[in-house]
Amino acid sequence: MEMVFRRIEYWIEGDRGKQIRLDKQVWNAEKIRKRITKWIIFFIISFLIANVFLAYLIGSDQLLQYIIDGPLKHISTLISLLIFTAVFYFVFAWFREQVCIIACPYGRLQGVLLDSKSIVVAYDYKRGEKETGRAKFKKNEDRQSTGKGDCIDCFQCVHVCPTGIDIRNGTQLECVNCTACIDACDHMMESVNLPKGLIRYASEENIAKKTKFEFTSRLKGYTGVLLILTGVLTGMLFLRNDVEANILRLPGQLYERKENNMISNVFTYKLVNKTTEDIIDVHFELLSHQGKIEQVTHKNFVVPRQGLAEGTLFIEVHASALSGDKDKLKIGVYSNDTLIETTYAAFLGPRSYR
Repeated sequence: MEMVFRRIEYWIEGDRGKQIRLDKQVWNAEKIRKRITKWIIFFIISFLIANVFLAYLIGSDQLLQYIIDGPLKHISTLISLLIFTAVFYFVFAWFREQVCIIACPYGRLQGVLLDSKSIVVAYDYKRGEKETGRAKFKKNEDRQSTGKGDCIDCFQCVHVCPTGIDIRNGTQLECVNCTACIDACDHMMESVNLPKGLIRYASEENIAKKTKFEFTSRLKGYTGVLLILTGVLTGMLFLRNDVEANILRLPGQLYERKENNMISNVFTYKLVNKTTEDIIDVHFELLSHQGKIEQVTHKNFVVPRQGLAEGTLFIEVHASALSGDKDKLKIGVYSNDTLIETTYAAFLGPRSYR
């Protein structure tokens, strides 16, 4: 909202004052040109956002294929795309911060989690009010001797607030932490030669006790937890396998004794390909026991990109190689002659061969 749509709006219609005058202006050529230009650009950006959202759901490759095929071959997808475009356009062009106030539960949830030590966008009422309260700025006035606060009651913080709140009334759930009030207040403080930071990131305790920010033990604990979670997420991303393999014994099936003391179990397998390339010439091999694997359909198969392959297979192991009535088999998944994944499966055998 702030970094894209509002910047475009400022570029086309001007700052807040110019936008107010444009709203009151009659529908002449200038107003029609600016509004239509803004609406078209907003619609194009909303359409692009909707496409990104669709790519998240169905995958970027599938979306590109839909574009190559043409929209008429995928009417249902096109209708869904236009619906999402309309929703994004409605939110960013008109509803805007009302989504944060009405629809988003974050503000209400965050209000429950705040305490006097939480860092928020806050108004320094101790400095802004002082003994006699805020007052309009007068040139060459010594505000220190009069006891007036540094707040000159210019209402700039209210004017620039996208949700229309007065930050001087304290933390409110409508605050979206855009910091527009901080920028406006700092600009006004510079203009009247007063220190900046009347509105700033601070806690209630910092303002009430006039203490500086401290890296407390609680913040250290939160930082440690955040670093651990970040490390775990990073590790999971780097250690993420390209293929996920699951081999499970067919429910309700016991072992089968075959010739030459061979024990056979039937399994189902599921291979998930997480890459954007087909995995070809896939087959299974036993890594932990001497035996053989026979697939029901065909020996080698292909796991499609971002897809899965399922099937049934038989595993045969000699009875003398089994250590009990339930052994853990280590199975390798190969593409050509390259090991791409390993998995484990429980193998049932007769109790007499422990």
